[in-house]
Amino acid sequence: MTTPRIDLVTLRALDAIARAGGVGAAAVEIGMSQQAVSARIRAAEERMGLNLLHRSRSGSTLTPEGQLIVEWGAPVLAAEAAFLASVATLAAGGRHALMVAASQSVAEAYMPGWIAAFRSRGVEADVHLASGNSEWVVTRVRDGRAQLGLIESPTIPPDLQSTVVGADPLVIAVAPTHAWAGRSTPLGAGELARTPLVMRERGSGTRTTLEFALAERGLPDLAAPAAELSSTGAIRAAIIGGVAPGVVSRALIADDVAAGRMTVVPADVPLVRPLTAIWNGVLDSNARAFLEAVASS
Repeated sequence: MTTPRIDLVTLRALDAIARAGGVGAAAVEIGMSQQAVSARIRAAEERMGLNLLHRSRSGSTLTPEGQLIVEWGAPVLAAEAAFLASVATLAAGGRHALMVAASQSVAEAYMPGWIAAFRSRGVEADVHLASGNSEWVVTRVRDGRAQLGLIESPTIPPDLQSTVVGADPLVIAVAPTHAWAGRSTPLGAGELARTPLVMRERGSGTRTTLEFALAERGLPDLAAPAAELSSTGAIRAAIIGGVAPGVVSRALIADDVAAGRMTVVPADVPLVRPLTAIWNGVLDSNARAFLEAVASS
């Protein structure tokens, strides 16, 4: 039996669709034409005997099988990024690279601005960014594969140094057609805990923040998730598609709310998580300069 195969370019395209929420936006992100991305994914579907995208007039979203491929492929893409970063350092004649690991929400919402602030200081170092959930970031910092980690989890390992660099408010978001969309009274903690939600996987800062907030209200047991997804793009697509409500970073859905694709539901549960930088041992000058740029931006 021939083993189904998927190449890295197609995997990157699926990952971009999960984050960007559509084939067109994903094509722009990875520097390909929309037609080329669509053709690659159709070819992969034929080889694998699977449907990876739901296609409709309103756009394309990942199927459950496509979401699984993206989740399973995340470590592969992270390893590719680390490999290419190392090769780039060699090609630059040993020019120093600052290896940063960030949780997905931080990477998408805040890292572009922080990297720009760092570059504006004229530091002679390239920033190489890898992203995963908060537990993954902690592991990379602990084993030395990243000099700095940036996470949004409320729990910080005691064996690592840390400093809070900001705060990220979370909100409860629904599709405009959901029953909660028109409510004017705040959603109670009990109703939130009883409702199956579109959720990130265990170990993500978003999910941990929600669990901590409800546990503080005496509600340690949440309903089983309506869907458990490992990327913000997949969460956004599921909420917009009406799968279930979800808890997401306000910064990451501002465009969706403005465009009417999502509605924010008022709630009496405070959901604000700290943005924390973590490191292991002593920071070098470039890492210190990056933290200073973050603090000033």
